[in-house]
Amino acid sequence: MSTKKLFFPIAVFLSTALVFSITAISLIKPSGRVSEEQPYRDSAEVALYFKKFEENRKKAQVTIEESRVIASKWIKKEQSKIDRHLFYKRRSYDLISKTILHVESFDELNYQLSRLPSTEKQAYTTLTVDRSSIVTLDKYTPFIPGLLFPIELPVKDNDGKDLLITSSFSSRRISPVGSGGARPHYAVDIINIGNIDYITRDGKLVREGNHPGYIVSVADGVVTNLEYSHVYGWNVTVKHNREMIPMNKRRGVESFETFYSHLSEIIYVKIGDQLKAGDNISMVGNSGLSTGPHLHYEVRLNKYDGTQINVNPYPGSEW
Repeated sequence: MSTKKLFFPIAVFLSTALVFSITAISLIKPSGRVSEEQPYRDSAEVALYFKKFEENRKKAQVTIEESRVIASKWIKKEQSKIDRHLFYKRRSYDLISKTILHVESFDELNYQLSRLPSTEKQAYTTLTVDRSSIVTLDKYTPFIPGLLFPIELPVKDNDGKDLLITSSFSSRRISPVGSGGARPHYAVDIINIGNIDYITRDGKLVREGNHPGYIVSVADGVVTNLEYSHVYGWNVTVKHNREMIPMNKRRGVESFETFYSHLSEIIYVKIGDQLKAGDNISMVGNSGLSTGPHLHYEVRLNKYDGTQINVNPYPGSEW
């Protein structure tokens, strides 16, 4: 084996190991705990890593095609070591590993490597702002075809192109508000990425006064509940006729409900109101136990026997 070929995998491995070693050191406080508020990478350390990476690449004469395949495989391997309950982190590693396969330069590859998050908060931000790679809501078919998307922006079509599922329908989800434990999340959490102006280095989303988006009724129905709770904040329940449910999913179902929570304190409806599809209910808010402005959205099937079943509003969005 030639010296160049032998050096190549060693160089790549050492370069990759260097950036993650630097990250681990930079994120440790004196107490030994990882800080959620630290930047993704220290700028001086990132510059040093990129310089070293480029020096090693030139010595080994590595092509961009070879580098992106190796980098992508390495990220996938690291992803497999992440706890399965760290949804955002696992998903962001998957996204970056796929993105790297399409980069055209080493600068782009270096940039993608620098985006690998160390915390769930950073991973959440990565998914939120990567509009070129994320799967927006318009890519999914609703469980009940014909339902509108639950958030829309002023003077824009209700097309779901600015909406992103940040927390999927799951029978077991680690609490995102730090309360500990895992519990069912029979809903999808949706954010309006069209309302995000930019992000700070510590992962905070800045909206700069942009309109948060309206929460709208996804179908004709009647408001059956409006209340405030410690967990869900301001929330509204709308009951709908079962005729919209496909025949193969309708057996034993008397009606269905949609549930909207973490609303703004500005509510446009009251109990008993008859709503048309697209009528405004409220605005995207942050009330109750919430990690940031978003909509917690549920679809519930009401059975004739009095039981109720929550279904995934957007099958295929599970993670």
